[in-house]
Amino acid sequence: MHALSPERSSLALTAVVSLATLAALALAGTVLAYWTWVWLAPRPAARVEPVTQPAGGVASAQALFGTLQRAESGAAPTGIAVKLLGVVAAASGRRGYAVLQLEGREILAVPEGGDAAPGIRVAEVHPGHVILSRNGIRESLAWPQKKAAADPAAPRIDK
Repeated sequence: MHALSPERSSLALTAVVSLATLAALALAGTVLAYWTWVWLAPRPAARVEPVTQPAGGVASAQALFGTLQRAESGAAPTGIAVKLLGVVAAASGRRGYAVLQLEGREILAVPEGGDAAPGIRVAEVHPGHVILSRNGIRESLAWPQKKAAADPAAPRIDK
């Protein structure tokens, strides 16, 4: 029988341990390089092209049909759904507050002159309505209409 020499087994063991250490260091370096790139790399440029006017479609249609002029008292669309839930009207030189619901989710108490959302400002608060200003265009936001109560049915008399 051959006897295993301790020098030969320690050489093989040293080679295996060295190879495993080298593989672990390579893996750690790869992970470190990946996360460094993820955290510190510059953000990619937007791929969306800026919107430009079509060559002649809109301009020729405006020349043919004219443009729509908005009345000063007409309501301007807000772009997002805004519902008036309540008001705290101003008294004796103080600012009023409007309680608004945005997009059916977020409920805000916005002071007169404050921004409800980007581009939407509460211009005036009155007891019955609120005046919003969207990018300089004013619109009135009134209380929601209450649903009319159904008339109670007259009792039927069976003969």
